[in-house]
Amino acid sequence: MSLDIAEAFDSLLASDADPVGAGVLIQKLADIASRDQLVGDESSVPLAESMASGNLVGKRRDVMPAVHWIGELARRQSLLPDADPAVLGGILRLVHVHVLRHGEPALHVVNTNELRRVIEGVSPEVPNRHLLMHLLASKRDATSLSVLVELLQQSPPHGWMAAAQVISPLMQHRDWSVEAVYPQILNCLSEPVLASSVLDLTGHLYRTHRVDPHPAADRLSSLNELLSGVTDRLARFEEAPSYFGDDVDQVQAILAEAVALAVSLCDCVGLIGESSSIAPLRKALDLKHRRVRCEAAGALARLGDAHGRSQLLKLTSEPSARLRAIAYADELGIGEQVDDAYREPGATSEAEMALWLSQPQQMGVPPTSVEVIDSRRILWPSFTDPVDVTLVRFEYNFGERCYSNVGLTGPAVFTFATDVADLPVEDIYAMYAGWHAEHDDIFTVAAKEFNEAQARMVEPFRDHLQRLGYDEVEVTLLGFFLDETAGIFTARRDETHCVVVTDGSETIDLPTEGRMRPATSEDVFQLYKGRKMLRTFNPQGI
Repeated sequence: MSLDIAEAFDSLLASDADPVGAGVLIQKLADIASRDQLVGDESSVPLAESMASGNLVGKRRDVMPAVHWIGELARRQSLLPDADPAVLGGILRLVHVHVLRHGEPALHVVNTNELRRVIEGVSPEVPNRHLLMHLLASKRDATSLSVLVELLQQSPPHGWMAAAQVISPLMQHRDWSVEAVYPQILNCLSEPVLASSVLDLTGHLYRTHRVDPHPAADRLSSLNELLSGVTDRLARFEEAPSYFGDDVDQVQAILAEAVALAVSLCDCVGLIGESSSIAPLRKALDLKHRRVRCEAAGALARLGDAHGRSQLLKLTSEPSARLRAIAYADELGIGEQVDDAYREPGATSEAEMALWLSQPQQMGVPPTSVEVIDSRRILWPSFTDPVDVTLVRFEYNFGERCYSNVGLTGPAVFTFATDVADLPVEDIYAMYAGWHAEHDDIFTVAAKEFNEAQARMVEPFRDHLQRLGYDEVEVTLLGFFLDETAGIFTARRDETHCVVVTDGSETIDLPTEGRMRPATSEDVFQLYKGRKMLRTFNPQGI
């Protein structure tokens, strides 16, 4: 049965839309888009075929489903302010994913005026509104960029990370008109969520010699004042963490925005290169935050300041600042003064882990200590040649409490929430290998979603575990690993509760009782997958 698109959008955008029914409709729209059929084309030519043949040229702008839906939203602009934010956010996400999925041909037929109407109709608080701004930036034609800059000034995205995503296409491509963006975009410096991204883009254009002189040079006085102000805010936070409030998430968001702005300002005034910036940069250098200190030291070194140079070299000993400090030292021609030990692979792995943990999306602060515990060159999922894989132990000392774990660097930088530190090293590698593997035929199905066939499939696995002596066996997942299947359960063995996976021939369990951060069913399946893959890829052992 076909879906009436007009009726679907009327229903989705109704102020009293049922969330459950809306979810079903959005999934139907996703199914339509995933089939890649050209909307309104009687021949129903697959989209990929039309793209390959160049037949999109001259077609109506609504030939692609997601592009057609932008038009549906634009025609209902008056309904957008009262639509359910969660429902509308889901639609915007769907449109964004499927336009970008087809790249430049899809972006070419997206109508800029329709995008503008939708963005103007959607509240800045609606999730994913910024994704439509990202589409404008991704189009990169002069008209779209002019509209983007105007919209950024009128109603900026919600949050500095969303703003960074909006502007990111301009950092990734050179085929756009600088004149369509500058100097107008510099007016966005007054918006805190946009300032850091605008400054980063400006610095990128200057570094890549697309502009000269620095576009923000005539605003240096206000930039110095802004740097001094944000440094004062960060200093007050360091003295009294409650300065930004008591809500942890809100404080972290404000702090991350302030740090991003301070970092961008240091880089900007350093590139402009006037001595009037030395005083505010030295002030920033006095902060405890390593990333800000590194940027301030690099900017001062660029200005010829001896203290800044010495502090930059000193920061190479700090894992969370090491990579950036070394890069600045090399860029400024003083790289030979960096201790060779800090360029060793182990030191780089420690720095990568510390930097990853310091990100706002992770712990938000550098670890107290990091240490490489093992490193091997092995074949790894998704790589055709052997790669260096390193395990790094990190620790956070919170006074009476201590948090530590073991993370991965090399093919990726990541750490589980589950405590893996007491596992054998080979099993830690295996868990990360299982996590890193991606394939359409590797997935799990939750017990509550089993169909009749899947429910029957797990029974032999349950029986096998009971024969092995496991009690209280309860299925949680059915795992599919290429041509193999495995059951994942919670159980008890020898009076210890655990999660356990079995395929009938290999059985692995991880204890959960008495653990602060116990393993989950997904974790034990990662271990199962990883063991199999590493054995296959490295038959002589890892």
